[in-house]
Amino acid sequence: MERAQKESAVDEIGKEFAASGAAYLVDYKGCSCDELTSLRNDLREAGAKFSVVKNTLTKRAISDTPVSGLDTFLTGPTAVVWAGEDPVGPAKVIAKAAKDIESFDIKGGAFEGEIIEVGAIQELATLPSKEELYAKLLGLLIAPATRLAQTMNAPATQLARLLDIRRQELEKTE
Repeated sequence: MERAQKESAVDEIGKEFAASGAAYLVDYKGCSCDELTSLRNDLREAGAKFSVVKNTLTKRAISDTPVSGLDTFLTGPTAVVWAGEDPVGPAKVIAKAAKDIESFDIKGGAFEGEIIEVGAIQELATLPSKEELYAKLLGLLIAPATRLAQTMNAPATQLARLLDIRRQELEKTE
């Protein structure tokens, strides 16, 4: 790799770390091509990017940044998962991969500028995703309106039931 290519790679890695709210470092050594392809697809669906990086270039890219503590995890084969807007989705994907793929390990990561260990990433993976939280919030917001509508419709519903019962009684007597 020439010097210009290295400088470009360092800039690109630095931009990715700056743009993402969360980044997870993983060891993929021993994973098959099919496993990695499947993992990349799952991460893409979760809004994340998976990139194999050179440790020395990554160390240069993160030096003098809030995530410079990640350099302790930069040993051996390393890939970075850069989370998009939702850090939970990619954390779920890599936690599942770490459980399913024997040769796949989570090294550590950074979340909103703080260095996090494997345990914290696994805890993050247990949280509900943004979409799930939005759905729960929406349910809480519309619940009072739904209850009000049901309460207001109750007398009309009861009247309709009474009339139906009366109709059935009249049909039996005929």
